Amino acid sequence: MDQLLIDLRKLKVFLKVYETQSFSKTSKLLYLTQPTVTLHIKDLEEILGVKLLDRNTRKVIPSKAGKVVYEYGKEIINLLKEMEKELEIFKDEKRGIVEIGGSTIPGQYILPKIIKSFKEKYPQISVYLKVGDSREIVEKVIKGDFDLGMVGAVFKNKELVYIPCYEDEIVLIAPPDFPKDEISLEELYDISLIKREEGSGTWENAIESLQKKGLDILKLNIVGEMGSTEAIKESVKAGLGCGFISSLAIELEKALNLLKVIKIKNISIKRKFYLIYPKVKKITSSEEKFIKFIKKFSNLS
Repeated sequence: MDQLLIDLRKLKVFLKVYETQSFSKTSKLLYLTQPTVTLHIKDLEEILGVKLLDRNTRKVIPSKAGKVVYEYGKEIINLLKEMEKELEIFKDEKRGIVEIGGSTIPGQYILPKIIKSFKEKYPQISVYLKVGDSREIVEKVIKGDFDLGMVGAVFKNKELVYIPCYEDEIVLIAPPDFPKDEISLEELYDISLIKREEGSGTWENAIESLQKKGLDILKLNIVGEMGSTEAIKESVKAGLGCGFISSLAIELEKALNLLKVIKIKNISIKRKFYLIYPKVKKITSSEEKFIKFIKKFSNLS
C-alpha cells in the first residue's frame, strides 16, 4: 500500500457500525441508506487491504484488524476535533463549538436555560447538548465524545475534574390522593416504590442519603424500574407507586396538583451537580467561556 487515502466519512461510518454492531442501526443514526453504509465499509476494506467485519452471522462481529482500526480511528477523529477547536483562536475568537453531555436533570431542566443565556451573549459559539444518564455521560466525556459534562453524582475516577456548580433537592412524590403529607423513615418500607435504572444519579443519591440515616434498602417494596424521569412521573400519576425525583422536574405538576410531595421526617436529600471534563484536556477558548458562564449561573454560595 504505497499511499493511504482514507475518507473520514467512511471511517466514521465504520466506527458507528463497530459500536452498534448493526448496519441497520448505523444507517438510522447517520441518516444513510443501508446499501450506502455497506458500500462505505467495503471501500474502506479495499483501501486498507484487510477485512474489518465478519458479516456471516446475524450480529456484525469485528475482525482482529477491525479492532485495531477502531482504536486508531477513534483517536484520529478525536485528534481532528481537537485540532479544529485549537484553530478557532486563529480564525475568530468569538466563534467556536462546545459539545456538552448532561445527565437527565441538568440536561432537561438546567442546561437548556444556561445555553439560551449563553447564546444571547455569545451568538457565534455553537453549543450542542446531548442527554443521558450520569454513568453514560461520564464515560463519553472520558472517551472524548463530549467536551464537557454535567452530572449529579461523583464517580471514582481519577481522569476527571469535578466542579460543583448547582444544588438540587431530591423529593419523594406520590399521587395527589396520597393520605399523608409526611412519613417516617420506617414508613417508607410500607410504600410501593418505583426506582430509576442503574446509573441514575437521582436514585443513587437518594438511596445513599437514606442509608446514612439508617435505611435498609433490602426492605424496600420496589414494584418497578423506569428508565427516565418522565416515566417515573407518569407511573406515579397512574398510581403504580411513589418515586424519588428532582424537585426541578415537577414544578409544573405541583402547580397543577398532578403530584404530591411527601416529606420524610427530619430528612432532606440534597445533591450537587458537577461540571466535568478530563484532567488532561486542553480547554479551548469557547469551552473556557462556557465554563465561566456556568459558574456564574451556579446557585451555590
